[in-house]
Amino acid sequence: MQTMNCQSVRFALPQWAVLLVLAVAAALFSCSAGAQSSSSAVNGVVSDPNQAVVAGAKVTLKNTETNVERDTVSNGSGNYFFTNVPPARYTVSFVMQGFQTQRIAAFDLGVAQAITINASLKVGAVSESVTVEATGAQVESSTAQLGTTIGQRQVNELPLNGRNFTQLLTLTPGVSSVSTGQNSSASNTSNVAGSTVTFPSINGAGNRSTIFLVDGMNDNSAWYNTYAVPPIIDTIEEFKINSHNDSQYGGSLGGVVNMTSKAGTNTYHGSAWEYIRNNSFDAQSYFPSVLKPSYHFNTYGGQAGGAVRIPHLYDGRDKTFFEFGAEITHYAKSGATNILEPTAAQLGESTYGGPQTQPALDFSSSACPVGSYSTATCQLYDPTAGGNGYAAGSNGYGPYRPAYLGNQIPVSQLNKYSIAYINAIFTQAPIAIPGVAATVANQQITAATRQRTYNYTGRIDQHIGNKDFIFFRYGGFQSYNLAPAGLPTLFTTTELPSQQCGVNWTHIFNASTTMQVQYAKSHVENYVITAFNNPNIWQVFGCSADMCNSYVQKATLMSTISITGGVSGGENNSPTTNLSSIHEWSGSVTKTVGSHQIQAGGGWDQVNYTAVLQNASIGFTGGSTSNFNNNTQNPTPTLASPGCPQGVQCSTVNSVGATSTATKQAGSGLADFLLDYPNNENKRNVNLTERPGGIASIYLQDSWKIVQKLTFNYGLRYDRSVIPAFGTQGTVGLNGSIETGDFDFNTGDYIVQQLPPLCSVRGHAPCLPSATLPAHVRVASGGKILHGTKTNFGPRLGLAYRVNDTMSIRAGFGMTYDNWASIIQMTQNYQGSWPDTGTLQINNTNTPGTIYTSAQNPFAANGGNLPSTTPFSSSNVNYMVDPQWKNPYSEQYNLGIEQQFGRNTVLSLNYVGSESHRLDIGGYYNTGTPAAGSSFATRQTLGTTGQPFPYTVPEKSWDHSGANATYNALQASLARHFTSGLGFMVAYTWSKTLNEGGDGFFGVEGGVPEDPYNVKTSRGPAGFNLPHILTANVVYELPFGTGKMVSTGNRTADYVIGHWQVNSIFVAQSGRNFNVLSAGDIANTGNASTYERANLVGNPYQAGPISGNPTCVPPAGNTRTIQQWFNPCAFATPASGTLGNSPRNFLQAANYFNVDASIFRIFPIKERLQAKLDVEAFNVLNHPILGTPGSTTTTTTTYGIITGTNNTSRVLQGAVRIQF
Repeated sequence: MQTMNCQSVRFALPQWAVLLVLAVAAALFSCSAGAQSSSSAVNGVVSDPNQAVVAGAKVTLKNTETNVERDTVSNGSGNYFFTNVPPARYTVSFVMQGFQTQRIAAFDLGVAQAITINASLKVGAVSESVTVEATGAQVESSTAQLGTTIGQRQVNELPLNGRNFTQLLTLTPGVSSVSTGQNSSASNTSNVAGSTVTFPSINGAGNRSTIFLVDGMNDNSAWYNTYAVPPIIDTIEEFKINSHNDSQYGGSLGGVVNMTSKAGTNTYHGSAWEYIRNNSFDAQSYFPSVLKPSYHFNTYGGQAGGAVRIPHLYDGRDKTFFEFGAEITHYAKSGATNILEPTAAQLGESTYGGPQTQPALDFSSSACPVGSYSTATCQLYDPTAGGNGYAAGSNGYGPYRPAYLGNQIPVSQLNKYSIAYINAIFTQAPIAIPGVAATVANQQITAATRQRTYNYTGRIDQHIGNKDFIFFRYGGFQSYNLAPAGLPTLFTTTELPSQQCGVNWTHIFNASTTMQVQYAKSHVENYVITAFNNPNIWQVFGCSADMCNSYVQKATLMSTISITGGVSGGENNSPTTNLSSIHEWSGSVTKTVGSHQIQAGGGWDQVNYTAVLQNASIGFTGGSTSNFNNNTQNPTPTLASPGCPQGVQCSTVNSVGATSTATKQAGSGLADFLLDYPNNENKRNVNLTERPGGIASIYLQDSWKIVQKLTFNYGLRYDRSVIPAFGTQGTVGLNGSIETGDFDFNTGDYIVQQLPPLCSVRGHAPCLPSATLPAHVRVASGGKILHGTKTNFGPRLGLAYRVNDTMSIRAGFGMTYDNWASIIQMTQNYQGSWPDTGTLQINNTNTPGTIYTSAQNPFAANGGNLPSTTPFSSSNVNYMVDPQWKNPYSEQYNLGIEQQFGRNTVLSLNYVGSESHRLDIGGYYNTGTPAAGSSFATRQTLGTTGQPFPYTVPEKSWDHSGANATYNALQASLARHFTSGLGFMVAYTWSKTLNEGGDGFFGVEGGVPEDPYNVKTSRGPAGFNLPHILTANVVYELPFGTGKMVSTGNRTADYVIGHWQVNSIFVAQSGRNFNVLSAGDIANTGNASTYERANLVGNPYQAGPISGNPTCVPPAGNTRTIQQWFNPCAFATPASGTLGNSPRNFLQAANYFNVDASIFRIFPIKERLQAKLDVEAFNVLNHPILGTPGSTTTTTTTYGIITGTNNTSRVLQGAVRIQF
């Protein structure tokens, strides 16, 4: 396992040595999201009583907790500026000969906030002083960017399920908690099991379009575009979501989550805590399971900070500070996973696990009874029989084969390896599960899921005089998981270590010039191993060496056996040593010239990825025991070899060539498995490496104070994505090497990244089958396929008008590019492709006209591990990407007003809009035109599909830049900074997000277009679109006790009724959008995904019969109920060869609302020492929010029916804390 070394700066060095070390580090470290920062600014104008500007006034900014001061002077325009200021509590003083000294009372400077504090000096002696309030300090009156700050008390004390900070993101305006991205489940992300983690949509952007910064340093995991290391809640000072920003921010279409960590102060402070939760205190699920899960959740940790002081050796007050924190979590949860295992009758056994003493495998049922044939869809057909000139077992029998009488399969046809595998896996006989039909599930897995996590962080700040400020930070996270993996003896172990560290140096050259440089690194690994308890299970199954042994890391793995309607499970060994590795190097210089504050900066983020994929799957869908494609011919039936025309009762006379009405019969996946007739096979055996790439950024920004009340911000930013190229020279000759290829469906060409030698020379893939490249195949230029976009220039414009000290009006426009979303994952699309075989995939095996394929060695009959003669075969189906892929971009605009009430309450109203272009579209491509009649495969053979490039098959996914989106919103918030025992924020968003085809990448994020060549027909509300979102949070110290509003005057009584605090989070929002789909390639285009929307033939919320669908019998009762959320008869499966007409995402699930709450009791011990008891309740009202109903017309068992909830039942959690 690889580890990352983050070495700290040694602050014992003299000042000149520290500066030298940092200067050298800045020059040498390879590594931002372009000099993006969490630091803040203070500015203003100094004037005299006649409002004439005062030049040369000394202005001092002082941190009240560290006593660290920064000085500047007002320039010839009377302006002063402090930049690169850490968020904290400050005072400002103004000194000028001939005027009284003016001091501004302490005020809070938030993360990434620019505060304007003007001073009007009074004539008098310098020795005279006057203190005034920082009027309007909470109003943003210098920039037009959007952002809402979540303060320290909210971060530390609001109830958070699992103590993950991302829950707080949804409390700000413009944020939708719905995620349709691959990051929605927080997989491959550092988190605590059972916690609430969300990667939301910000201002209508996709769920990947968010950047995470901690103390201005990159904390991103580039794989799923999540964070790398989650900060411990108690170490966060505050955070802010920035969007529609000045030019110093870029790289994402959504927002920048800007977190600052607590820094040490002159006063020692700290806390220790333990949180406990278990199932004894939780409410029963609205849809109760048979076995209520039992779990235990225990989190404990601590944090401390202060000035570095070593008695008799060093006193670091006012200059050297530390802050450290650590948190450990233990989690265990057991439950019941229902599975369906074969019965003794299906295995031909008299008793479960015994020998095959019965003459047949019994697959009969009430619809397909013993002793007869049936027209029901459960009728099975014999794939082993010959006939019509085809040899038995040749798989060349075409469509002509007999049915099994009574669905009794002769035991002589049973594959010995299949039965041996079943007996090794399932050692317990089936059981009856109360409330569950035996045909749905007959066994339970009750093994517990266990997790241990370790989260730790540290920060050192060093102030050298009043011109140099340095800090170093480090954060790490480790998780260890063990979980059952779907079969009784199969388990998955996961280890996910992640680290983030960096160093930042701010240097003040003079009163007008400041420099900031930093280096940071984030690194995430992920190790996943799924294995049976029996390491020889692959031998039990008779798996060939080619299938189960020939992996790049010499692993031996039993392939996943996937049985439709039954069980699925197998082994996997996929170590990812660099899930995301980012080196960040950035810097900026700020110069004040008159009324202009000019900032120039840039950065380089180097990204990399390294992994190995080793797994295989074999699918048994029932296709081999089905009647294939509604075949209408059968051989003459006899009792010895019974036959049955599909769709009608069998007769004794049915000569060859006779026809009948056909009914599609699906077969049995379990029967296919027992007979050893697989239907699809897949093997991934690849080294996944990338040559280093990254993101280069440069910007220029001017904040021009045109007049005292009006500031004009304008700038230009350039972002260049250097997309990492797949493979390295070190992997040449191996599966997953640089010798791979990609489709260009702009031209119909297949591009080989680097040519390998001939197969006759190398003897294994990757290799070329012939010395002559096939037609339509060419070699990539420069050894790489993706070259990125070179024209990502983004202008930024903003106006901020300070109406008065407490009101501002702001407007902004800017273009921003998405450089981070999918940057390393996109390159992985074409890994292992022709002329490699690292990704082998074969569909529709053991069908008419194909060679028999066994599950033990499925690729032997289909070319083995050598590449096919051309890349245009069905085995070279992969996730491909447009070689001309371009970065998405967004034109963003906003207009708003801010009004401060009193010292701490601010009202914000904003119109926020954007138009986004070049968004990614995934899903199948090179599909044909809709057509009825013969199958797509037959049409392709005849060359009549209407495909743009008919010489190759439709590709599983081809990501290209072809979609657009719009976002329009009214955003409002009312926030009170915590003071006098009360802090709150109420946020409301009324918005609409429309996009085309889907919400993200690879055809798996929010759907795919119905017609990939006309995506505008799939334009509709985004999957994360929530028209109405209302959130509120409050932290409130109850006004009881000594010194409070309500006091008894009795010390003991006041102690009892005092020291209570309540906290709460309220969320109410619209229901999620969804489609009604029809599964299968109904339009006959070759698209194998579920892409087709149903036909809309009536009002979906009208109960009762639908005139447009007269043969459909609707359920009884009203719509918008559990059993009938919408009327299923309002939709119809489209006719063969046509596309559905229902709009995309036009239905909505149930509205959502939730209340989380907590209550504290504080026990003062000494002046600065106290204990705290905390009880938290998540979904305190225990109100179920109904989930999204089944919405596939071809899945009748759940169609229109709600089977789950969108929230969990009430969860209680207790905690004890000590803090000082």
